[in-house]
Amino acid sequence: MAFEEQLVNGRYRLLGHLGHGAMSLVWRAKDERLDRVVAVKQFLHEPDAGGDVCERAIREARLASRLRHPNAVAVYDVFEDAGSMYLVMEYVPARSLTELLVERGPLPRCDVLRLGRQIGAALAAAHGDWILHRDVTPNNVLVTDDGTARITDFGVSRALGEHPAADDGVVVGTLPYLAPEVARGGEAGLPSDVYSLGATLYTALEGTPPFGTSDDPITLLRRITENQLSPPSHGGPLTAVLMRMLERDPAARPSMQETVDLLAAVGRPGPAVVPRRSRFRRAAVTGAAACLTSVSVAAGLALADRPGTTAAAPVEHPPTTITADRTVRSTTTAPAPVPPRASGEPSRRPAVQPSGTGGCTARYEVTNAWPGGAQVQVTVHNDRPTRLTGWTVTWVQPGGAGIRDLWNGTLSQAGSSVTVTDAGWNALVEPDGSATFGLNQDITGGRPPAPALSCQTN
Repeated sequence: MAFEEQLVNGRYRLLGHLGHGAMSLVWRAKDERLDRVVAVKQFLHEPDAGGDVCERAIREARLASRLRHPNAVAVYDVFEDAGSMYLVMEYVPARSLTELLVERGPLPRCDVLRLGRQIGAALAAAHGDWILHRDVTPNNVLVTDDGTARITDFGVSRALGEHPAADDGVVVGTLPYLAPEVARGGEAGLPSDVYSLGATLYTALEGTPPFGTSDDPITLLRRITENQLSPPSHGGPLTAVLMRMLERDPAARPSMQETVDLLAAVGRPGPAVVPRRSRFRRAAVTGAAACLTSVSVAAGLALADRPGTTAAAPVEHPPTTITADRTVRSTTTAPAPVPPRASGEPSRRPAVQPSGTGGCTARYEVTNAWPGGAQVQVTVHNDRPTRLTGWTVTWVQPGGAGIRDLWNGTLSQAGSSVTVTDAGWNALVEPDGSATFGLNQDITGGRPPAPALSCQTN
């Protein structure tokens, strides 16, 4: 039967079918008011779903519309028509990464790096607005003919700090790409998206997810939770970054912005940095993968390794620090006090004061807050003229505040006394360089004061 065009909401003319998911259909449509082609996602009704479909559509529209990034599909509108909910999105003439892998097989390493940098940058922007995607998979990565990658489908995303009651008892996401903590029934966090992106890039590189596929979901869940992971056979210098993204412990994974920096550093000339202790098996690199950013994924161009060169190991580049409304710094010697910010004065990143005898400076920043919780970033700065080989930050946790999770460091806590040591891979800090770790707090009562930190070097 021939397709019959349909006008919905008195404005969007459905022109043809683009694809479908478990709970939606996607149409190519024309916005007759603005005379442009758009994609319209129609949410399908589920038995006994009640208002869930409407709530899911509005939540996806609200969160996705907050994100404006060239590597994320934009959302324009949401509406209801004849009992169905619709989401209006930017139309991207592209194929999913899944379709591309079916057609071409595993992608060259340089193309995987390019995809990772683009999708990672979009997700870093989402994380900067405290939006969790929760379903980063090859199905939700679109690739255009010129090799541009776009992340889409924020259908199961949520804002950090949003009450997840609707998901209680439900594992949210796509099974082969779930982070171990989510597969075990835990709550997804920012590190979970990092893991799922790592699994997606692993799949693009190897042609299969890190733990394979299985018709038995219990078997696959066991593989994921046990995390018996083999390094990718085609990773080369990309292997170390992927293995960090796929760490079982979410605290050991880099942030999304750090991931982008690490991917950008692969193949870049520079000194090899060997961590004092590593939580992943470093792959031996015997040749360089010289990646040309102009290579298109759709074109399927494979680049040969350049002979006679040596690949540099990935080098961490600290992400830009997010300013906050409160900052506390402490060093092994007494620093100059930080004056309080006057009301209405924009927040600024304070300059790190010299510590006199040397050592490190720890700066505590509340980067986001919501009812009942907050997110904190701690920046460790090397004040010494020589490289740090390890660092430890200690403080006394204020009353009414508890640490829910911590990443990029190793946490030990005795009562209210908190100690965070480096995670091994970020132990080495160059002179005037920095390393960061982050944590989520559960807060009861009023907002507690920022603690005074003490930073010591090894």
